[in-house]
Amino acid sequence: MKTRGRCLRTLIFIMVLVMAVPPGTFGQQADSKVFKQEELDQMLAPIALYPDDLLTQVLMASTYPLEVVQAGALGKAEQG
Repeated sequence: MKTRGRCLRTLIFIMVLVMAVPPGTFGQQADSKVFKQEELDQMLAPIALYPDDLLTQVLMASTYPLEVVQAGALGKAEQG
């Protein structure tokens, strides 16, 4: 029972500590590069050449990369 109380106090301490840290403290680092609008346009312009349906599929797949890998492995297992 003493161990449970100690764990609970430790958990509460950690939660208070996390809430006390100002937002953005663990965000971007000061040395991260900020791109100019022209650079962003140059990098992102080729995306406009793809059909919307394909972009939708790619963006959804990028949200779940592990599931994409697992689906590919399942497809290969079924073929071979």
